[in-house]
Amino acid sequence: MPYLEVNFDPFIALAKITGAPISNPLNLISYVETIGVGGIGFSYGQEIAPMNNLNLLRSMTNSRINIRVPVDMQVVQKALLLRPDIITICDPEKSDNTVEIPSKAVKDLVTSIVNIDDVGVALRLKPEVRQMKEAYQMGIDEVEVSSNELSEIDKQIPFLECLEEITHAIRTGNRNSLRVSVGGALDRRIIKAIIEVIDVEFISVGRALLAQSFLKGFEPAVKELTDIIDIT
Repeated sequence: MPYLEVNFDPFIALAKITGAPISNPLNLISYVETIGVGGIGFSYGQEIAPMNNLNLLRSMTNSRINIRVPVDMQVVQKALLLRPDIITICDPEKSDNTVEIPSKAVKDLVTSIVNIDDVGVALRLKPEVRQMKEAYQMGIDEVEVSSNELSEIDKQIPFLECLEEITHAIRTGNRNSLRVSVGGALDRRIIKAIIEVIDVEFISVGRALLAQSFLKGFEPAVKELTDIIDIT
């Protein structure tokens, strides 16, 4: 059974604009563990001031802390100083935030950080078998597979074909002893479709959770997602 990860990026972005209490992650973290959330994640950047104190975060929750970073050694080094549980290397300039491997820049970055004690290294990749095999050869700990393409399909046959691609990629990762998570424009429909056919480590949800939080409140919105994961 997967764990739910709350991606706080949309909440942080909204808090910067509105200052609304519902969008301030520090007001929400105390709920996540009691509801059954296994991880919290956010992208490293200037706007994460409330999230910079990981000692404070750890006093509020035992959930895994995942910091997303670009392929930039200076940013990665700053993120590592916070000592998260895992960092996920991604490309914020792409619509699906994925990196492409093999890539010398990614390989050099991973090589320099993959053996740091107590911090796991993940790559955000497209659901491609070749990419999963490359990730295994690089010695990383986890892959976060992008589900963005699946979320854009509304016809059944193309949806099932894309779902099969994701499933095949995840199975390849599992066979190569990689932990595999999924994230990207996930909603209830896609979460159900994925976890009915394949096991993953984490399900990362952000924008859909923010939208549902405004309609129902944060706690009921998260509870609905954890219930889906528990039942499936």
